[in-house]
Amino acid sequence: MGKTASPNSAIQEANPYLENPCLFPQASDRILAIKAELMAEPYSICLERPSLLFEFRESKNGKAAKNLHPAEARALMLAHIMRRRRPRIYNHELIIGNMSSKRIGANFYPEGGSLNILEDLLHLENRQIPFKLAPMEKAELLRLGLKSIPVSIGGKALLKPGRFSHFLDFFRAKRYFVTEEAGISHQAGNYSEVVSHGLVKADLYARDRLEADALEDGTRLNADQRAFYKSVRTIILGIRNMASNLAAEAEKKAAAQGVALERRKELLEAAEACLHAPYYPARTFKEGLQACWLVHMAMNLEDFEQGLSFGRLDRILLPLYKADLKKGLLTYEKAVEIMASFQLKTCETIPIYSERIDQYFSGNGVAQGITVGGVNGGGRDCTNELSGLVLDAFSQIKTREPALHVRVHKKTPPWFLEKAAAVAALGCGKPSFFGDKAVIKALENTGMSKPHARDYAVIGCVEMASQGRTYNSSDAALFNLPLCLELALNQGYRFGSRRIPALRFGAPTPPAEELRTFDHVLKAFKTQVRDSVNEMAKVITMMEQAYRVHRTTPVNSVITQGCLECGKDVTWGGAMYDLTSVQVAGLADAGDSLYALKRVVFDEKRMSLKAFVDILKSNWKDQEKLRQEVSQKFPRYGNGDQDADRMTQIAADVYTEAVTAHKNSRGGQYIAGIYSMTCHHGFGKATGALPNGRPAGYRLSNGLSPVDGVDKKGPTAVLQSAASLDSSQWGNCCALNIKFDGNQFKGTKGAKILSGLITAYMNMGGMQIQPNILDAETLREAKEDPGAHPGIVVRVAGYCAYFNDLQPIVQDEVISRTTHIIH
Repeated sequence: MGKTASPNSAIQEANPYLENPCLFPQASDRILAIKAELMAEPYSICLERPSLLFEFRESKNGKAAKNLHPAEARALMLAHIMRRRRPRIYNHELIIGNMSSKRIGANFYPEGGSLNILEDLLHLENRQIPFKLAPMEKAELLRLGLKSIPVSIGGKALLKPGRFSHFLDFFRAKRYFVTEEAGISHQAGNYSEVVSHGLVKADLYARDRLEADALEDGTRLNADQRAFYKSVRTIILGIRNMASNLAAEAEKKAAAQGVALERRKELLEAAEACLHAPYYPARTFKEGLQACWLVHMAMNLEDFEQGLSFGRLDRILLPLYKADLKKGLLTYEKAVEIMASFQLKTCETIPIYSERIDQYFSGNGVAQGITVGGVNGGGRDCTNELSGLVLDAFSQIKTREPALHVRVHKKTPPWFLEKAAAVAALGCGKPSFFGDKAVIKALENTGMSKPHARDYAVIGCVEMASQGRTYNSSDAALFNLPLCLELALNQGYRFGSRRIPALRFGAPTPPAEELRTFDHVLKAFKTQVRDSVNEMAKVITMMEQAYRVHRTTPVNSVITQGCLECGKDVTWGGAMYDLTSVQVAGLADAGDSLYALKRVVFDEKRMSLKAFVDILKSNWKDQEKLRQEVSQKFPRYGNGDQDADRMTQIAADVYTEAVTAHKNSRGGQYIAGIYSMTCHHGFGKATGALPNGRPAGYRLSNGLSPVDGVDKKGPTAVLQSAASLDSSQWGNCCALNIKFDGNQFKGTKGAKILSGLITAYMNMGGMQIQPNILDAETLREAKEDPGAHPGIVVRVAGYCAYFNDLQPIVQDEVISRTTHIIH
């Protein structure tokens, strides 16, 4: 490896783990023990947060808070939760702080969508993802759930006069699924500020603004701004109290009889770290991680668990890491152990979905993202030793969390990309890879400056933010694109629906007999997409209006640039960049269907459009020969066919144009993303037969991936098709799943092959790829006997999940995806 490999090549030359990408440090007994405990722990639901929320509301202080500004009242409530929650410290861990009252638990959020879990109350232990609760806990869950109805944002936004049709559309979740009902979350906050300056900087800034009763430029504060700065000071005190309680618990455990001397020292170090950080700047590498974790806990307590991400930890922690090495306080192996302990903390939290909702988000994913590699604001490579260390730490745990993301550009050091490929080859579904060139261009098109676009971090699954500067409601909603084609072909009605105006599902468009050209079809399709996006945006706006009053987020505002300067919460539009993002399901199905429809009806003129639509309405009855032809013999997206790919581009453009035409109620831009969680299953059940041969009710295509099983010309053709699409308007990125046979990427040679494939894809303009390197036979065995293969991690959509946690239909999808072999 040459000395120009990275800014830290001198360190790397003495580091065998970075010199040999396929050499990973052995996990310590500590890390193995923590993982074993986590894997053996049953899932449960934490009722501590809702209990404390209602405790505050019913207390003297809570009742008095009703007379305060809503932002002040909410900050007081959150601070009460942080101060009153019980600290828990588990065996062996080096980073302390419990996300919930359970070892692995789902927090119940009365303000969010947690109420849906009551649908499963009578069979919690018998679900695909069972929850273990004692009978008294179930009774308490029911009590708290019923108390949550008037508190929930969904209720405050939609259960109002004149909004029933919007509530019905939201609840049915056929055209779209508005995830913002559960919370906004999905952020990559300014952890660099937390580590380097501590929360004291924001605390004193808010104090100064309140004392001056003015912004820095002398503008007098209004009532909202005064409330905002008070909420900042209140929430920072709440975080300090939570950290102090953890410190006291660590000291208590250290003083207990029988504690080994080394463990006592670790506990006292953890106590000291919690008393110092995150209020004051971190002094060591471990203290930096502890500071990040404490703020991450506060973010989870404030909003909800999804997509709250750490971002570019390899850049943020590098100065502390290098200083500790220089002082002799740290070795690479010890730093890996600390990082692995930190990463295992992310495994303690899970979402809370009923089985009805789980079909849209199967697998218990939370996606707490860590981004490594890439360029800095000036465009220079900033890959460093910590970039590799994050990967080495994950190689020891191979768990569902955290989400791990690797940025790739033309000057990415070969050692780093090969190390990332070697981790992927371990069969753990991670990391995913992002092309800086395509991503930065798309972010600039959202309005970001080039330096800020270059400093992007991945939120959750694949979503985008300029770290610490962006309030991106990055998973505001998911959108069913193929259903819009069905509506376009049937005057706005679903196939099989009675022609009663009250049952019209979409916009009124001409009957098939009047769609005489393919352009007419496209016009009707665009009309339906615009109508569905418009209706979805109305629901999102209702949610946003409720959030700015009832669910402000002061923690997020403290670590998002722009808010402190202007005295606005992020929910009021305080962030430097404000975005609302919508994701699409079924893109390849829509593109392939446009191709098939155009060819059969308008190019080859085999039948009228009405006749073809009648076939679709019958779900291909007595037309199996034609169905097989269009599904198996027609060109399909994912095979490097320009005509098929062009239709997928048209479908993508129709969607992105409809989405980006909107602004959110904070004044921010709507942006588009191409990924689907597992909504392609839920949406598929609601979608009729499609012109590409897909039967009614069958799952839709996933993210940017081809329809399962049609990508027959190998991985290079898949990547060629994906890279051929113009992603410059996909400001919230995309997810391209591709499955490989695991035997071909073993050892150094295999790492070079996979890294070479990824490099070629990014050089073609690829935006994102997530390799799933699996053995299908092992997955089949795991489905038949879950106990035989526990802990298998698979890539589902933008996120990973334990295979055994997936709904059976999603397990079948993962198994059935085309397994590619590189020749």
